[in-house]
Amino acid sequence: MWRSLLFMPVLEERFLAKAAERGADAIVLDLEASIAAARKDEARAALAPAVERLHAAGQDVLVRINMPWRPALKDLEYAVRPGVAALALPGCASAAQVVAVDACIGELEAERNLPHGGIRLVPLIESARGVRDADGILRASDRIAAVGFGIEDYLADMAARPSIELQTMTGLAVAEAARAAGVVPLIVPETLGNLEDLDAFEAAAERGRRMGSEGGFGAHPGQVERLNRVFTPSGEEVAAAERIVAAAREAERAGLGVVRLGDGFIDGPIIVRAERLLDRARRYRKPPPA
Repeated sequence: MWRSLLFMPVLEERFLAKAAERGADAIVLDLEASIAAARKDEARAALAPAVERLHAAGQDVLVRINMPWRPALKDLEYAVRPGVAALALPGCASAAQVVAVDACIGELEAERNLPHGGIRLVPLIESARGVRDADGILRASDRIAAVGFGIEDYLADMAARPSIELQTMTGLAVAEAARAAGVVPLIVPETLGNLEDLDAFEAAAERGRRMGSEGGFGAHPGQVERLNRVFTPSGEEVAAAERIVAAAREAERAGLGVVRLGDGFIDGPIIVRAERLLDRARRYRKPPPA
């Protein structure tokens, strides 16, 4: 799964030219918020060469489509294609939306001889209704790989003021629904719009990680750098996890039911967390130079 997903306006050549150099695990080509209504068709036509270019560079590619339905259906005709790993669904507020998009993708995959189920879905929860219905939304399709949480839209829908407490509490509710559905949360409980205060963004990413998030979205390369740092296990975390796993294996070899480490004991959930952290470290940490 991705630590960092960078939104990229599909019509901005100067951004696309350097997209694969930004360090993001995935590029989200945007047909929605960054594209003016009068240029939607132009953006759709530009999608295929942009996908091919990024895919050839080894980049995972997502496409954020529009919603409501008429522009969404147009987008799907262009976005369901080789090289697209997943579609991001903005303003996702009901399971019915997901089911309908899933069916459309399935038809297009069959027509175009693409592997069935090959294109995944990433719903973006951005409203009070979406938060309340997150459990149903995230169980609505086997295509769903991850979920994002759009803070600004959610706050607007709630007529609420930004606050760490509200954003963290609501982000946790979405993350909990994700884990219950077997979906990866990609949640940073902070707005993407403040591009200057990267320390605040990183602190929010840390809060996201503590609630179980495995990554997040960014609108600027500086945010990508912070996401990669937060969601990559540190050397100290890896060393601690290795000690836990080694102690568990030694206890198993010795036929012991209790795992002791230092002056204390460790149980199953701690061992599971350590094993998961080491899995993530193997995916993302670069080996030391020879």
